[in-house]
Amino acid sequence: MIMNSDIIFTAATKADLIRGIKGKCVLGHPEKRIIMVGRSNVGKSSLINVLVEAEVARTSQTPGKTRLIHFYLWPSARRIIADLPGYGYAKVSMEERERWAILIKQYLQVDDALDMAIVVLDARHGPTEIDIQAIDFLSFSSIPITFVMTKVDSVKNQAEKARRTNEVKDKLKAYIPEGTEREKIVWVSSRTKEGIKALRKILSA
Repeated sequence: MIMNSDIIFTAATKADLIRGIKGKCVLGHPEKRIIMVGRSNVGKSSLINVLVEAEVARTSQTPGKTRLIHFYLWPSARRIIADLPGYGYAKVSMEERERWAILIKQYLQVDDALDMAIVVLDARHGPTEIDIQAIDFLSFSSIPITFVMTKVDSVKNQAEKARRTNEVKDKLKAYIPEGTEREKIVWVSSRTKEGIKALRKILSA
């Protein structure tokens, strides 16, 4: 049994998912799953590494490289992070995008221990049209969503952050119960570790 943070399973097909996920376990690990989804090159891998305090997820300068579903054990939080393929990269063929979409839908149907969804967004740009499309496509109606704004250290100043915060709240208001913005939208930096402690607390609750 793996006691430290590590990758425990990778799925490329529905057959892989059926083989690896049995009831509420992933290869025998009973920890509940946190889905992590976001646009290509938004910083998901860096965020995973910072959260679990280990270099388990490969980071790349090439957007769209993650084409599989990777499952990472996070023992201290008693969770498994399921890193879904990044979306929205223009150089990926339509056929490949459709294949990714099918794999993600199949995963959501197969896994009975989904606990939470993390939607990773870029703090410099806020939710884009394709982010909103992805959120609607995934339809996380049965599990709570936490929106994580990465790269907050790249936002120029407090005035810019305040303006961006209002924009983010406005664009995501349809997905967040009134009065819960503070818990549902977390601003972080994988580089400076800003906001990471607060995010860990939310995800391990």
